[in-house]
Amino acid sequence: PQAGEFVAVEEQPVEIYHEKPIYPEMAGLTQKTGTVWVQALVDKEGKVRDARVLKPSGSNVGFEESAVEAAYKNRYKPAIQNGRPVAVWISYKVDFQFKN
Repeated sequence: PQAGEFVAVEEQPVEIYHEKPIYPEMAGLTQKTGTVWVQALVDKEGKVRDARVLKPSGSNVGFEESAVEAAYKNRYKPAIQNGRPVAVWISYKVDFQFKN
């Protein structure tokens, strides 16, 4: 499906492995926090085939790049349509919090 294209499914993808995004060095130097919304294409095997920023943090310290890089490492139980796995786009939020 194209980005943002709706695909009717009986079961949404279920995350089975979550790669924690790396907190960017530049963000650490400035003690920034932020939120990035990511859109990812989960294929029939549960792998992320495409990932992009849906809504940036607006902070310009590397949150977007880190969130997208981690998205490609996530794994899912694929979406189900008519009893078969299908590719679908999902959207999710990634929060970056500064920790000492």
